[in-house]
Parts: sequence; structure tokens; C-alpha cells
Amino acid sequence: MGVNGYPVTPDQGSGSRATCCLGIGDTNCSAIETAIGGTIPKDPSYTGTNKEWCYFYKSDGITFDIYAKLEGEGTISLSESTVTAKKKGTTDGCESGWINTGLGFCVMQYEAKCPEGDDIGSDGCAYAVSRSGGTPWTNISQINAAVACKAIGAHLINNAEWMAIARDIESVGTNWTGGSVGSGVLKRGNVGDTVTGNYNGADPEAGVTNSLATLYLSNGQTIHHFSGNVWEWVDYTIGTGSAPSQQPQAPTSAWAALNSKDVTNWGTVFGYDNVGPKNKNYGTTSYGAGAIWYNNTDVALRALRRGGTWDSTSHAGVFALSLGSSPTNTGTHLGFRCAR
Repeated sequence: MGVNGYPVTPDQGSGSRATCCLGIGDTNCSAIETAIGGTIPKDPSYTGTNKEWCYFYKSDGITFDIYAKLEGEGTISLSESTVTAKKKGTTDGCESGWINTGLGFCVMQYEAKCPEGDDIGSDGCAYAVSRSGGTPWTNISQINAAVACKAIGAHLINNAEWMAIARDIESVGTNWTGGSVGSGVLKRGNVGDTVTGNYNGADPEAGVTNSLATLYLSNGQTIHHFSGNVWEWVDYTIGTGSAPSQQPQAPTSAWAALNSKDVTNWGTVFGYDNVGPKNKNYGTTSYGAGAIWYNNTDVALRALRRGGTWDSTSHAGVFALSLGSSPTNTGTHLGFRCAR
């Protein structure tokens, strides 16, 4: 730990840091325990076996995140970088093209793109911006997406932040085709499927060309192409060399409903509350929330990508999750979004 720095957790080798469970002697926590030099409180709900109930900490030495699970709620994230961002910039604490989610952090209103007039070249964009015009910055790995966000003083959106936005979207009636929560399906933007709640199914689109690509947060802010259009990398890995290492149990190489027994039985760290809608009834493809893809024989390091893509079918949605990609994978269907 240096001056104006934070105790670091182990580097996962994928542009992200390992998390550690505070107060239980987790070896990943040795730096912070040494720095504090005293007893660190643990989550009172921690049982010694169920790590779903932990205060999780991670840091690269520059910024830190602390994750906690509230009783009856999902996981939340507290980040020093988001606190700093809200002290500067516009009146809502976020710069132009970004929104204050009302959930404790700012996020790009649009998928990351090149600056206006800058085309995506072989080396990507000069830097990442959030704007309505232009097509998303794709053909980028999770590793380089994290680097691109860091280059503009932000971080790649993490799974806790993604889930906070998705569950907020779930709670707003305007985001449902029937006009009220649970009525019809959740709007899904640019997705190539005949199910209602989506449109077009074309290659990544510039801006917002259909109201189904616009989703509303409970504070009145809008976020665009949060489902459909392109998959978005999330700063989280699972599998070899990461925490947690427990693999989900499901048929090999399968899409599964978010409320399926296979998902709800994950237990330990990466349980249902890190994946699906608050109302588990919406975790079926019939509600447009999305689905999850994984392979129970795959134990390699896998990075999270969420939301679905323009060539997805019924598995796209704000809660959609694919565990089929390495942090180094690239493709025309892989983009990202930054947060502060």
C-alpha cells in the first residue's frame, strides 16, 4: 500500500482483480489485513461455508470496490471511483453522455464508441466516448475494454453495477411492452427475433432508431441499447484462476432460463442474485429478461458478457449472460460500457 493508495488484491491476469472475503482469514485479503493491522469485521450472515454472505473487497491500488449482499436484496457495490466522480462535473455528478443512475454511480448512456469523426481502426478507437451517433466500439477483448475505460478515468462496468441497473429497469413499467411491470415483455432493442419487445436484428446500429432501444431508470434517466445490439463485457471472470471457481451445473453447452434450478443452485459466491431478475417469475424467456449460457464441463477462465446481441434470439435481454468467452476473445458482436 503506497501513499494515497489502497491494499491490492491479486491480479487475475484478465484486466481485473480477485475479490477477497473480509474477516475470515482469506489469503487474498492479506494486504488489507496488514494495512489495517487489526480485526476486520465479517458479514454477520457468513456461516463458514456460504460465501454468498461476505464483505468482498478488491483493489488495483488506485481504486477499490467493496461488495455486500443485503438481506432480501441482491449484491451492491461501493466504489471510491464513483464517490470521486460524483464530486465533479455536471450538476448530476456525471459528464455529458453519461447518466447518474441514482444507484451510487455514473454510467455511459450509450455503448462505448469512437469520438465523432474517428472510425474504428485496426487498433480500435483513439479513446472511448458515450454519444448517440456512430456504431459501438467492437472487436475488443474484455482485457482491452478494461484498459480503454481506465484510460478515460473510469472502469469497465462491473457485474454488481450491471445488476443494479437491470433490476431498476425491471421495476419501471415504461420498460414493459404492456405499460406496467410484468405486463408483456421487457423491451430488448435491436435483436433478431420474432418475439415482441425487440426490433430489426441488424448489425450494430448507430444511436437510437427505435423506442425499444431506450430503457428508463426509476430516477427518470434513460439508458440506450442496454439489451440487444452488441454483447457488453462486464468486469467479472469465473473459472480457473478466478474467485469464485465454482462452476454452474447445467447440460453441456446450453441456454437456460434465469430462474432454472441449475442457476438457483449455484450457491456460494456467484448465486442467483448476481444473475437474474428480482422477481424470479420474470426469469423465463417469455418475459424478455434473457437467458444464461454456460457449459458445465468448461473450467477455463471465462469472462462475463451481458445483454445479448443483434443476432441473438429469445435469450437476449437486460439480464442475459454468456459464459462462453475468454477475456481475450474479440468479435464484431462484443462491445462494452464504462462506469464511474
